[in-house]
Amino acid sequence: MSMAEERRERRRIAKRVAIRAVAVRLALEHGLEAATVEAIAEAADISPRTFFNYFATKDELFDLEPHQWTREEILAELRARPVDEAPLASMHAVVKAMAEAAAFPDLHGELELLQELYRRHPELYARIRLMDEIDDTMKALADEIAARTGTDADLDVRPGLLVAASFAAMQTAEQRARTSGRAFDEHLDEAFTLLRQGL
Repeated sequence: MSMAEERRERRRIAKRVAIRAVAVRLALEHGLEAATVEAIAEAADISPRTFFNYFATKDELFDLEPHQWTREEILAELRARPVDEAPLASMHAVVKAMAEAAAFPDLHGELELLQELYRRHPELYARIRLMDEIDDTMKALADEIAARTGTDADLDVRPGLLVAASFAAMQTAEQRARTSGRAFDEHLDEAFTLLRQGL
């Protein structure tokens, strides 16, 4: 994937995140039924046809996704990193890209709104496969790291542990950024420095 393609993909993800945020607010203010594709498109200043460039259906719009990225998008981001790059450096770059495209400094508030929508409309819970999706994503990333390092993620715990630690670093940075007054990137860089140093 070229740099231009990477930037284009991240812009697409950022736009999808923004459309979802508009849709959730619309559904909370006017009800889930009022949040039609046409109404969401108008509120997001896009055409209904453009809406379907980002979501296959309206239902998909309100699905919870780990970190606002799909498994395929996260895996593509990792595969775009140089194959000879240190795995922890690759994961640092991946989670930083994820955070930037998904506007992580605002993510907590957006997820709270999405959770409120689920509380008001418990029927949405029937579609959740969040834990399965997270497990699948972590396994796919661990397999990719294992392939790069000449090991087997089913036999060697290190690739999976590295992936899990990277996401833990991202979560910790997001939590600390909300309360410290310091930027998310500063906390994320600090967390990965500590991981590289073995804590």
